[in-house]
Amino acid sequence: MPDTVLTFERTSAAPREARLWVHAHLGEHERRDDAMLLVSELVTNAVRYGPEEQIRLIVSDDGERTRFTVHDLGLGPLPAMRAEDDPEPGGHGLRLVDVVADRWGVERGSTRVWFELHR
Repeated sequence: MPDTVLTFERTSAAPREARLWVHAHLGEHERRDDAMLLVSELVTNAVRYGPEEQIRLIVSDDGERTRFTVHDLGLGPLPAMRAEDDPEPGGHGLRLVDVVADRWGVERGSTRVWFELHR
């Protein structure tokens, strides 16, 4: 299946729009709720820390796993993953990705954070 590429304006509405797309298009995918949560977290990071550019969500599925990539044009470092016992609010999105996703990673150049959910 070819990749699906969606573009969102870098606004506070982008995480919700991405979450709604995942809900509508993953149908009965057994990990749809996980995908919605993690896409929302990564798009939120792109809104907060990315440059004044659009955000792309790239979704690919090979029948065994679905990969979601959130891409913005930022060149800076990703926000650090907070320690599990850190009492500060916020900043735990990458920890969620680490715990829920089967695999995940980061590509530098322009910021691309991806995760995979296996069936």
